Amino acid sequence: MGVGFVVYVTAALFLYALVSKRLASSPISGPIVFVTLGLVGYASGILSPIAVVESPIATLLEFTLALLLFTDASKLHLRSWEADMALPTRLLGIGMPLTIALGTVAAYLVFPSVGIIGAAIIATILAPTDAALGFAVVANPRVPIRIREALGIESGLNDGIALPILLFLITLAVAERGVPLWNFFIEGIGIAVLVGLAVGIGAAFAIRFAVERSWIEGQWIRIGTVAVALGTYVVADHLGGSGFIAAYVAGIGFGRIIDRFGSSSVYSAELGEDLGTVLSMTSFLIFGAYLLAPNLAAFTAATVFYAVMSLTAVRMIPVAVSMIGTHLAAPTLTYLGWFGPRGLASIIFVGVLVEKAGLEQSKLVVSAVIVTVTFSVLLHGVTAPWGANKYAAWYSRQSEAPAEDESVG
Repeated sequence: MGVGFVVYVTAALFLYALVSKRLASSPISGPIVFVTLGLVGYASGILSPIAVVESPIATLLEFTLALLLFTDASKLHLRSWEADMALPTRLLGIGMPLTIALGTVAAYLVFPSVGIIGAAIIATILAPTDAALGFAVVANPRVPIRIREALGIESGLNDGIALPILLFLITLAVAERGVPLWNFFIEGIGIAVLVGLAVGIGAAFAIRFAVERSWIEGQWIRIGTVAVALGTYVVADHLGGSGFIAAYVAGIGFGRIIDRFGSSSVYSAELGEDLGTVLSMTSFLIFGAYLLAPNLAAFTAATVFYAVMSLTAVRMIPVAVSMIGTHLAAPTLTYLGWFGPRGLASIIFVGVLVEKAGLEQSKLVVSAVIVTVTFSVLLHGVTAPWGANKYAAWYSRQSEAPAEDESVG
């Protein structure tokens, strides 16, 4: 990671910050801007070509995902996220497995050479959603809060659910080369869970102890939380476990303890979220410069067809099935189904995990993910403000609209 890269990224962040409010309600989303800047940096020669997995950029991507996994998981047990879990539970418990299953079938039919495991890897990488690609969708106050929170909770938790599935599938693929499958369960999962629980719960108790004695204040609670997230990843990875799973488990344990003892009033994830935003936008720039720009040849008829399928039928049909019995109207189902953008998690999964594994089908997997994420960045970014306003206007016209805001089983 050279000086040129650092200067270019910091300049991009600063310039975007200057116009961020102006662009917030426009079709030009942050991810669109940073992917474009990545392409420009690569095409102009400012950003030199590198192999992501063999550079410090891989570490940056890994830390980004670890921090976001921890931050999102820590919110799982905060009361503000537990007000109505009916819709997100359906999206995660029914919709996501169906999305992976349908995505696997579609990938196998479009890319038969990758085999069933390769197809499942593609589908799993593209299952997590990313609210950052369509921020207006979850931020527009005119959209019912229940719908906004359902999409927000889904995007916050589904990458942590997809991760162990992806690691298992990669292990299955690697096992064909003689690597024992039990290593995945004992080392990858076992060590990660133990480290995550120990560090997450231990850190929460330590913060509670310090708060009760007035040894710590808000600023350092936030700084300490970020340190816990990144430290958990490093420790688990060093011990041979999955640092990502450890960070996710640590976040769940941390949030549970903080909430149980009523410490959520002094705990704030603001620093982690702000730092996560910086790292997320940087990751989109990296995607544009080092994954998209060198692989424009990936845009073939097959990959474009799969991308369209992944963003429409593969997402929207499972969402509709998962909502059977909720009596949600067609526009609401369309809103929930269409706004399932693929972004950061997919970028990091394919940019780090798949490349490191060295799978025989890596090239085709990477191509399918790059094309799908590119379409998602563009299409979901452009339609988010318009779609949110259009849906909000429809909702406000419905005489029975409040009925959709009630809890459903």
